[in-house]
Amino acid sequence: MTTARYAEQFLLCLLEVSGGSLAEFLDPETIMQSARLDMPEKDAILSMLIEQGYVSSGGETRDRPVYALKFTSAGLEHAQHLRRISRSKAERDVYLHNCLVRWAYDNTPAGGSASLQEFAGDEHWWFAGTEVTWDEVFGAVDFLEAENLLAVERVPGRIGVRPTPLGIKFALSRMTLRTFISTQQPHSSNVTNNYRDSVVVQGDAPGSNLATGGGNTQTVNQGVDGDALASLVAQLRQIAPTLELSQEDAEELAEEIDTLESEGAEPTRGRRIMRRIARIVTPALPAAAAAGADAAVQAAIAAGTGLFG
Repeated sequence: MTTARYAEQFLLCLLEVSGGSLAEFLDPETIMQSARLDMPEKDAILSMLIEQGYVSSGGETRDRPVYALKFTSAGLEHAQHLRRISRSKAERDVYLHNCLVRWAYDNTPAGGSASLQEFAGDEHWWFAGTEVTWDEVFGAVDFLEAENLLAVERVPGRIGVRPTPLGIKFALSRMTLRTFISTQQPHSSNVTNNYRDSVVVQGDAPGSNLATGGGNTQTVNQGVDGDALASLVAQLRQIAPTLELSQEDAEELAEEIDTLESEGAEPTRGRRIMRRIARIVTPALPAAAAAGADAAVQAAIAAGTGLFG
């Protein structure tokens, strides 16, 4: 696994052991043992967390670079975010829906399928510092099969998965699954057009340009660019730890960012969510400026304003 995955486990354990204290210094080896992490990974984990500003160290010596550490406010906020999403069924399902198709794409041999059993040995088996379960994986596979994103082969002792053509298209996109699905044209014959002096449309016609009447009044229905939305969500998550928000505001911001990611492809909905995010973020600009992150915060707000108008 990557150091980032181990670091998430470490932060969750630090949150449990510290009780959320910002003042108490703790022995990192105690946290490593409690999290059941391998000691050789300790230095890499601590270096990453210190560099990210999630923990601060004390008592460095030549022989033992870090023998005590404590949460920073940003680290405590991030650990609480990890705990919240790791306990959310919806967040866990969304995670598996997004990663399983891409995992199958990366691991399917030519003319064959990837063994689902091998997924348990992949780092994607871990979400927000916790392991997923086989029940969750099987449920996600059933959903992706029903949505025509995975082809599944079930034989005694083996489940094989491979992406369908639609699944390959999703795997090669940089969109979340919800955004990707919202951009796909329906393969339905339920749209009927009667051409005289006007157009009557029966059924759904997302993304359509409709000309009606003798003057050809045109209605255009366009969604938000998926790549731009994904970039905005990443920006917002990056700046969130620099804002020094209260726990309540931090949790509300995290929820709004998650909602933006899942529902922001619809312009009106995305605009409303972005306004709520701006109302949370803007008062925290002085704290961001003190941390030297005000430019990044303002850039994120500007990106959201530009995307949704």
